Amino acid sequence: MIVIVIGGWIPTRAMAGTAGAMSNASGGVSSDGIASAEGASGEEPSGRGTSVPASSGVADKADARASRRAAPPPPLGIRYAEPLEDGGERFRVGYDYLRVQRQGLLVADRDISPGQVRNNSFLPYTRTPRSLEIELHVLRLAWAPHPRVTLAVEIPVVRKTLETLDSSGLRSEVETRGIGDVAFAVVVPFIKKGRERSHVHVGFDVPTGSFRRGGDVRRLPYDSQIGNGTVDLEWGWTYQGEIDGFSWGGQALGRHPVGRNGLHYREGSRFDVTAWAAVELLPGWSASARLAWQKQNNIRGRDRSFDPVVDPAENAKARGGTRLTISPGMAFSPSCWPNQRVSVEVGVPIHQDLDGPQLEEDWSVKAGWQWAF
Repeated sequence: MIVIVIGGWIPTRAMAGTAGAMSNASGGVSSDGIASAEGASGEEPSGRGTSVPASSGVADKADARASRRAAPPPPLGIRYAEPLEDGGERFRVGYDYLRVQRQGLLVADRDISPGQVRNNSFLPYTRTPRSLEIELHVLRLAWAPHPRVTLAVEIPVVRKTLETLDSSGLRSEVETRGIGDVAFAVVVPFIKKGRERSHVHVGFDVPTGSFRRGGDVRRLPYDSQIGNGTVDLEWGWTYQGEIDGFSWGGQALGRHPVGRNGLHYREGSRFDVTAWAAVELLPGWSASARLAWQKQNNIRGRDRSFDPVVDPAENAKARGGTRLTISPGMAFSPSCWPNQRVSVEVGVPIHQDLDGPQLEEDWSVKAGWQWAF
């Protein structure tokens, strides 16, 4: 057998001898009989030309993701804060409890007593509200029929307790309760870039709550009614950002009643702007702080069974104002309950400017549970 090479020919036996000599010079031959060039040079093998497992880069990325601290969730008081497509779940069920305490009267940003309202006001009030306690139990359901669409519904059960004081000093209390106005909404992602994202929601309230409590002759004041009797449109834009163990965001909301109810009035539009920050304290535990500004417009029209010069709670022009509230909160996601979370938030107004005389808000507390699956 003759092997042809460039520049000449070498007999097979001679080539075998040459290979053996190369083997001895190089200090070893690979298992397939090919000489090692590194051994011939007397140097250690370099990394050049060595194969790296393709899975090593993936493993490094997985380790980096695992080392990141989880970003804390938004505060409980944010409306439709988390579209379902963010976590891959398609359903979410939740329950919220809210209690609001209002006590004392304000005219603009000044405190005023019921006696001053009756004696010093240019209107001959004979009765004034003293306190209002509001309790809400809300069932929340959400479903994602598409990766970029979340449908939500909220069913509230409302209880209101209004205490009034007449000119003789006699106190009276009236309580109303029932199903409030049911809310529907659709949530759609808007912009997502890196670890920042935003989404929008559009919704409406169905007037399922009663707005005629107290009878047709002398109904209870506006504050004691369970519903408002109109379809309310709601829109909102929410922004969120996060880094390891820290998150922040903001939200803008608007609510606008459409038309007037059967008693020839409608509630005023409402606007809310809020900003928040949250930090992880321990695995599964986070704390948050939220600053919210709210503007409520006065009622358009009025219930004709009310006398606005008898009780300021029956005055449609004493329902508006602005309020600035700070709300600290906590959230807990137990490892033994996958995709579940328990949250609480306390609201404390730091400034109120009301079209009064009107009850001022003292505090509010909200607790909630949710489960996504």
